[in-house]
Amino acid sequence: MTKEFDVICIGAALVDMVAQVERHPQEDDEVFVSDLNLMSGGAAANTAYACAKLGLNTAFIGKLGADDDFSRKIIRDFEVMTLNTSLIKYSSKFGTGSAYVVLSKNGDRRIYAHSGAANYLSKEDIIPDEISQTKVLFLSSLKNIDPFVEAAKIARENNISVILNPGMLIIEQGLEKIKHFLEKIDIFILSQREVINLLDLKDDNFNAKELNRKILGLFNLGIKIVIVTMGKNGATLFNRQKSENVGAIEVKEIIDTTGAGDAFSAGFIYGFVKNLSFNFKDLKHDVLIGNFVAGKCIQKIGARNGIPHSIEIK
Repeated sequence: MTKEFDVICIGAALVDMVAQVERHPQEDDEVFVSDLNLMSGGAAANTAYACAKLGLNTAFIGKLGADDDFSRKIIRDFEVMTLNTSLIKYSSKFGTGSAYVVLSKNGDRRIYAHSGAANYLSKEDIIPDEISQTKVLFLSSLKNIDPFVEAAKIARENNISVILNPGMLIIEQGLEKIKHFLEKIDIFILSQREVINLLDLKDDNFNAKELNRKILGLFNLGIKIVIVTMGKNGATLFNRQKSENVGAIEVKEIIDTTGAGDAFSAGFIYGFVKNLSFNFKDLKHDVLIGNFVAGKCIQKIGARNGIPHSIEIK
């Protein structure tokens, strides 16, 4: 059966208010904001936007306020990338969510997120006929995992590969609480901080041997592939048999790391969707593309401004 979409991304779409400061404030302190920008954001929405910019036929599922300025901005920004917005759900009770991002001159950031309508996406909002129209399903960063579980279940029934990049909202719920969800995931992409929290690792004991031992438990859940992103150290790819680090690209100057993980996911999806291969060599190439897209992202302000076009990857 011909699929309408290369990828459907499910999760939060928010509006980011990005403040640039010289330093972060101390307790009972005040700092001057040198620049303030309003940008569309949200982890899954950023990945969807990047996938569309890379040339993939992309749709987004999430919940927005029924009629507010933030909702309209998000839709406008999606449509610039010819990203399909027909599957988005709307709430008449809750407004579109927002995030307050404070970025210091050395690239250090603080984020305060208000999910708003995004967190009220429900399992009833997940329609089998919609999910079945994609080659790949990507899930990211909602505290409420019920719609994710439902979507992953439908995807499994239709032989659709499911990728999860969880974010701390999911990780902080603990492994036992999300285990039933992880059993429906094929590819699990985590940051170093997320894997440390999920598997109860110690920062000073973050070594390959300990990580391999702990990650084995994830494969026992049925997960096929685990990828741990590690910033300037690239990303490490794991399957049940082996693991290998794929180096980051050289970056002259890091401007803003906001959305780097979302960009990595988009680059990985771009590579993966071309042949849907779980061959380790093919996956290494997909991870390399993810590193490339993330490296481009962090050289510009915001989660979307540095995303390359597909011609740069080719």
